[in-house]
Amino acid sequence: MQLKKRSRSKKGKRDNKEYGRSPKVKKYWVQRYDLFSRYDQGIEMDEQGWYSVTPEEIAIKQAERCRGKVVIDCFSGVGGNTIQFAKVCSCVIAIDIDPNKVKLAINNAKVYGVANNVDYVVGDFIKLAPSLKGDVVFLSP
Repeated sequence: MQLKKRSRSKKGKRDNKEYGRSPKVKKYWVQRYDLFSRYDQGIEMDEQGWYSVTPEEIAIKQAERCRGKVVIDCFSGVGGNTIQFAKVCSCVIAIDIDPNKVKLAINNAKVYGVANNVDYVVGDFIKLAPSLKGDVVFLSP
């Protein structure tokens, strides 16, 4: 019995050509399902997100170790860690200085069905830090 090799790309979804514009993105394209297992369901990333987002399995482990009622994700980017925190915590505050990244993070949280557990803030964490209170403050490397 021969097994058919299945393509991970789904008909009508984004393919390699869409993100093949940048050599940086091409390099990470094969890892898209490691970064977000629901990639084909509408995940969106900017160029920097491709190489800065935490792979999903690592983000899951970090979220399990950082359980708390309120988690502050200080540099949330496109939301890799934020999504996993929102699955195990009652409230996540996701902060990023780039409004475009916050829009992408909101979209990605909706794909995972956790957008209601996250409060998004566009701002500089360093300036906001004195006024924030949380059980866990997550500073991604």
